[in-house]
Order: sequence, then C-alpha cells, then structure tokens
Amino acid sequence: MGAVGRILLIVVVIVLVVAGVGYFLLPSSASRTETINVERPAQTVFARLASTPAGTSLGQGVTLTEITSAENDTVVGNVTFAEGETGRVTYTVTPEGEGASVRVRLEQSVGANPMARFSAIGGGPVAPLMEGATTALSTDLNVLPTADFGGLQYSVVQVEERPFFYIQNCSPTDAEAVKSVVTDSLLALRPIMTRHNLQIAGPPIAYEPRVENNEYCYRIGYPYTGEPPRVLAVGSAGTLPGGTQLRMVYTGTEEEVWDQIYNPMDALLAAAHLDDPATNTDDWANYEVYHDDPGQAGGSRNREIFYVVDGDINALTRAVPPVAAAEAPVAATAPAADPAAEAAPETPEEPAEPEAAGAAEAPAEGAEAPATP
Repeated sequence: MGAVGRILLIVVVIVLVVAGVGYFLLPSSASRTETINVERPAQTVFARLASTPAGTSLGQGVTLTEITSAENDTVVGNVTFAEGETGRVTYTVTPEGEGASVRVRLEQSVGANPMARFSAIGGGPVAPLMEGATTALSTDLNVLPTADFGGLQYSVVQVEERPFFYIQNCSPTDAEAVKSVVTDSLLALRPIMTRHNLQIAGPPIAYEPRVENNEYCYRIGYPYTGEPPRVLAVGSAGTLPGGTQLRMVYTGTEEEVWDQIYNPMDALLAAAHLDDPATNTDDWANYEVYHDDPGQAGGSRNREIFYVVDGDINALTRAVPPVAAAEAPVAATAPAADPAAEAAPETPEEPAEPEAAGAAEAPAEGAEAPATP
C-alpha cells in the first residue's frame, strides 16, 4: 500500500504541476484581430486614429480612454468595456496603393480566473465586439476627404479681431467668375466707404466660400477704421475673427488654389478631428488676404490664407508639424477709400512671438512668430 500511495502522490503532484504550468501558459487577456481596407491615404488614416479624443466610442461596449502612443504607423490606446473591464486597442496602418489597410487588435484583461483564461483562447468576450468595432471604424474613416495633405506647409498664429466692411456675394465656381465677383464687390464698396468716412486699414480680404446651390458665397471687403454707419443699403460692417489660426502663403492662380491649399488642409483638419466632414456646419471658417490685384487674369497670385480652428490644435500639429512661418507677401498698395487720397493703407505689423497656440505645449519645434493678416 505504501508503494501505491507514493505512486498516487506522484501522480497528484504531476497533475498539479501540469495544471500550474498550463495555467500560466493560458493567455491573461482575450484578444481578436481583424483587418479592414479603406480608400483613404495612409497618412490621413494614421492621423485620424492618432488624434482620436478620449471618450470616443469604438463600437458597442468599447470606449477609448486615452491614446498612449502613436509612432511607426502604429497607434495604441487604452479602452474600457461595458462591464468595467479594461484593455487596449492597437491599430497598425499600412499603405495599400492609394488607400490603406488597418490591422485592428482589441484586447481585454481576463484576470486570474482559470475558466476566463481558458475562454480567452478563442477571443472570449472580445470576439463578439470586433464586428461592431471594425464596422464603426470603417464608417468613420470612409467619410474622410480623399485628398492627400503630404507636403502642406502652414504655421500657427495668433490674430487680433478687427473691424471689417464687406459685401456678401455668390458666384459660379470657375476661376473667372470668382475673380469677377471679388473685383466687382471691392469696386462697389470703395465709394460707400468714402461716403461714410471709413478708412481702409489693410489689403482686401475675402472669406472663403460657403457652397449654396452649386455657387461659392463670399464676404468680400476691407478691414477699416472709423465709425460704422447705423443704416446701410449696400454693404455690412462686421469683424474679422481673431484667435488661434492656421496661416498659409500661396503664390499661384485661382485654378490651382484648391488642389494646393484647400483640399489638403480640409483633409488635415478632418484627420485631426478639428473639422468633422459628416457634421460640419461652420460657415465662415477661413479667409484670404490679397497682396496684389485679385482682378488680374487668373486672380490673385500673392495671398495669405487663414483657417480659424477650434479644438485641440496639438492633434493637428502632431499629425503634420508646422513649419517656420513663411514671410508675408509684399503688400501691394490697396485703393484708398478716398480716390484722391495718395497715402497707402496701413499695413499690419508682425506681433510679438505668441504663447503656444491652442495648448500649453508649443505646436512643434521650428514654428516662428506669426504675422497678423
């Protein structure tokens, strides 16, 4: 009997050792990996994922708590699940032609329970959540603009609010029509400003278009000094927006400005969660400052373009760091409100170097002090 007992004891010990080893070999987290393809540039997809705000729902029962790292085409974030469990999500972005593939890995900690660890082998509680998570991700990414923002150069600036006298007008979308509406609006404004003793205080400006009935609609006019009239049959007295803005310098024709500036910037703003393409209702969010004659053939070739932005500006600067601010174009002499006046309009000065725009940390190394338009 003693020998039998020893054998049983050895068997029990072996079973316990095997069980113990098996326990530690079981996964401590349940995970599932899926891959989706999207017809958007890989750079845009990576920026969108890297700037996902805390609290974003990634699918039913999965909420992002924070992005912990975003580098080398991989984004990692912490998540919580409906019952309070914690885990993480990992996105790996790979270029696929003109689009991208995204490998999504969702993980949930399962704790020390042996049965929970055993169920994790097949994905456990994560498995039924993956379909909703990948569907939500695909939907979000496929509403992004298709433009590529690679090579786009901008700086982050602080701009002071200023009085603005303007006419609101619409035109067809071709370059000649745009040039005509800008020229005609400025010609109509100058005698009105003279009559009301309003002095032009800078180059002409056009808020860039809101689309109505397949036409571009603008607010075109001048910054000014003087007492705004109480009643106007033509023209309006308003303000140019101030605050944190994105500034770009453009030298080219009207036909090329959309491909060179607007389409890439819209793609960057959407990728950085600063402009949701599915819900955007912000009308007058960007404007142009003309430093030459906007009525010349092909439109202005010497302009600054400003975007007024809200939200976490650092999400954008992490996606595409700003460059050293380009020199402002040399301002052409704008027509005076009084046609007989010989003095050139007041030219805005460069402000002192601002604090970091929109956040406590500087947007990026190399950004210079901004120029007020």
